[in-house]
Amino acid sequence: MWSCIQGDFGANSTLCGDGLCHNVGMILSVASTGYLILCFPLGLSFNVLVLVVNLRHKLSINMLDVYFTNMALAGLILNLVAFLQLLGPDHLLWPAWTFGREVCMASFILFNMAALVSTYSATLLSLDCFIEQAVPHTYMSSVYNTKHICSFVWGGASLASFSSLLFYVCSKLSDQVRDCSELQAKELGDAIMFFTGFVVPAAGAGYAFRLILCARESRSLRLSEPPRLDPSVQRLLLATVLVQFALWLPYYLTLLVSTARFVTRARGEAQSDDMLHFLRGACELLAYLSTCAVPITYRYLQKTFDGRLRLVIRDVQCGREGNQRAARQQHVVTVSGAEVTPE
Repeated sequence: MWSCIQGDFGANSTLCGDGLCHNVGMILSVASTGYLILCFPLGLSFNVLVLVVNLRHKLSINMLDVYFTNMALAGLILNLVAFLQLLGPDHLLWPAWTFGREVCMASFILFNMAALVSTYSATLLSLDCFIEQAVPHTYMSSVYNTKHICSFVWGGASLASFSSLLFYVCSKLSDQVRDCSELQAKELGDAIMFFTGFVVPAAGAGYAFRLILCARESRSLRLSEPPRLDPSVQRLLLATVLVQFALWLPYYLTLLVSTARFVTRARGEAQSDDMLHFLRGACELLAYLSTCAVPITYRYLQKTFDGRLRLVIRDVQCGREGNQRAARQQHVVTVSGAEVTPE
């Protein structure tokens, strides 16, 4: 997504005339269109469903549901950014629109924020599951504290995205300013995002799983002590973390490759640049797949979700029937006028 910020739309631009460049752009255009037709509405629907069900019954949700609500909100933001980006010149040979650098910068900051929130929510979820297993019913893993933790995650993601905003502000200043000119390398932002967006949360999630496995092994030696973490929660936790990190890993690896090329001062041929652009676009599509894969995983592995969903449907049906009953009563009063007019 840095190409539109720099004013260079890369291999998938309508200005692309090379044969290989055109073929690479065509493949990425078809893949982006397929995502918008199939995965975009699916992810949008499931993220909205998770938000509606969990926010409708706030008193019946637990720590696990709060984290997935946070991830659903981040997924909606990623859906918005995907809709803007995948219809632009960075992914389509014949784009639906070309937005300015300001809109591109705003969407890139939202992309970084939502990516950090979703990844760190999965990491903190695994850590809180260990706390719940080690010390059940502790105040540390309560719903109240989890809501505040999610608020801090959004704040931290905003601060981490400050480097992107600083890059844009410096690009508006004169090139004679030495400090700003040194900051105008997109690879610096890529390196920061690779470290803060993948290395740190991956290390945290790995450490949490190690603690969970060690705690389970120690309890298995004491046969009289039952497991404290529900097996369904373990399955949901494992599936979520694996899906989240597996889909985002290729994207962050492309950031690492881009940074390595900059550090080694590698000046590849145009063909290698086209392939790197294609790989980065394809990896972004994989990252966007997490916006539908994670809520679907939560929908079918969280055993309490169906019950709350039925309550929401019943509330909607009762509200609709109540509105229809009130409308019929109002119609009777209007038709019979003088007979039922109150004194």
